[in-house]
Amino acid sequence: MTILHYNRTQLVSASLLAFSALAAALAPATASAAQVTGDATITINNAAFAAASVNVGSGYPNGWIVAKHWGASDNLLGITGATTGGTTLSATASTAMSFAVNANTTTNSYPAAGPYGRTEQATTMDAGNTSVGQIGLSGAWLLTSQGGSGILTPYDFSLVKTGSTWNIKTYDTGFGYQNFLKLTNVSESLNGNGELLLSGDLQWTGLWAGLVGANTNAVVGTFSLAPSTAPSAVPVPAAVWMFGSGLLGLLGASRRKASVAA
Repeated sequence: MTILHYNRTQLVSASLLAFSALAAALAPATASAAQVTGDATITINNAAFAAASVNVGSGYPNGWIVAKHWGASDNLLGITGATTGGTTLSATASTAMSFAVNANTTTNSYPAAGPYGRTEQATTMDAGNTSVGQIGLSGAWLLTSQGGSGILTPYDFSLVKTGSTWNIKTYDTGFGYQNFLKLTNVSESLNGNGELLLSGDLQWTGLWAGLVGANTNAVVGTFSLAPSTAPSAVPVPAAVWMFGSGLLGLLGASRRKASVAA
């Protein structure tokens, strides 16, 4: 009788340990934070964009609009007022545009692409520490003044956090790195997979605001950053379920043996 009790205790202890291992295997895992990835969406309200950049003294009193947008497939394309293609935006409505997060960790330069070159800005920011590094964004814009002949071509964007302020910067060999749009009313968090989620309103800022005499307090659009694809559930292998069923069977058999022994 003593031997039977000892064996039953060993069996139950081993089963409990195995069951704990099974529970750990089935528990959802949270990935550690890593380089920022995903897709950014910039939505510009051209009516608000123009109204915020009306400056009679600038020579372009009717304000500026985002006239065209080029995406990641045109990263090597020189952008000037004569460049064809791209997507034409409504002059008065809101338009959402995709700016894919660049996967390269070193900025790639293409000086032959246009008079001021093009670059694929690097993504060097860790989702768990947004105070350092930057997020490279693919894309380019053509801005035109309404009722005038003004043309501006901001492109090769990067998203940088300075202090507590997120800024969208531009880069070309003529102006160098310059702030263009800032995020306000920001929401910043990590999802269960350690990926950065970011959203906020957009306002003119920096050199570009100075060029057009823009109102830097007016909201002209929105920004959002999200993972490229929604996280999917990890399927549990059939062998794991069979293992769990076997454990339950062993525990049941142990109880029946204990009853017979009693």
